Amino acid sequence: MEEGPYKFSQGEIKDLFSGSLTIDSIKETVYQGTLNPLPKALFVVMIKSGKHE
Repeated sequence: MEEGPYKFSQGEIKDLFSGSLTIDSIKETVYQGTLNPLPKALFVVMIKSGKHE
């Protein structure tokens, strides 16, 4: 069993936020720090939709 926080997939992020935000981009990246290997991350850029203004 893997340790650490729950890991969201790109599909889960799109499903969770696409109703209220536009997903501009999703990039696989890592957190820079002292851990080896560096922890993986998804960097997501979302744009506020005009629906909720």
